Amino acid sequence: MGPFWEKFNSVNPYLQPGYEEPPDGKEYRIKQERMNVIHKEALCINCGCCVSECNAMESSPEFLGPQALAKAFRFVGDPRDGKKLARLEKLNDEHGIWECTRCYFCNERCPKGVDPRDAIAKLGAESMKEGIDRDMGAKHAKWFVVSAKTTGWLRETELVPKTQGVVEAIKQTRFALDLAVKGKVPPPFPPHVAKDVKESRRLFDLVKEQGRDGYAGIVQGEHALAKLSHGDVGGDTLEEIYERPGAFKRPYLEGEEAQ
Repeated sequence: MGPFWEKFNSVNPYLQPGYEEPPDGKEYRIKQERMNVIHKEALCINCGCCVSECNAMESSPEFLGPQALAKAFRFVGDPRDGKKLARLEKLNDEHGIWECTRCYFCNERCPKGVDPRDAIAKLGAESMKEGIDRDMGAKHAKWFVVSAKTTGWLRETELVPKTQGVVEAIKQTRFALDLAVKGKVPPPFPPHVAKDVKESRRLFDLVKEQGRDGYAGIVQGEHALAKLSHGDVGGDTLEEIYERPGAFKRPYLEGEEAQ
């Protein structure tokens, strides 16, 4: 368990406050709605089940791993923490966020529903929102977004130069030609534009307008899935779902007024 605890400690798993202390020694309090953002990650009991199933750690033992990264998001997403940017910078190092292979075994194995892979996705999304996108994984993800926005589909022929750079793309020319001979590479020109690409662009603009282009967008998606798991089949509103006896409290998204 030595490496497990070393990685756990490396993400500074404690609150680093950046707020002004209330007068008269009063307790700093925050609304529950704002803490619901990290509800899942706060459930982690450090059991190590996710780590035992991590393919990325098997191939690269220096990878921080799902448990440490899930714990890291617990503090990145905490509105009281004052070191968010410093945390994200550190988590974008060589063996951080982007080394995850996205096999989702950690989600399957977690006994508490923390879903570590989802926490890693939130860290990546928030990193890009804050302009921390130097890693090839971040560039790869950004090109998916740009491609979907402009044409409505993934332009694979441009993926390597946009992700790895022109020099690396030239080095892989022979490999690309072999793929083209076997019909594995679609013609790059003219770029095909999906019929309803305007819907993709509207979604992109809406997410930006609402400020949900970081982890808030993924949290919103989790809430939608939770809505379905509560038994909604399209007839009830979100408010009606959360008013049911035994239902979870309605989640909070940044910018909303707390009820």
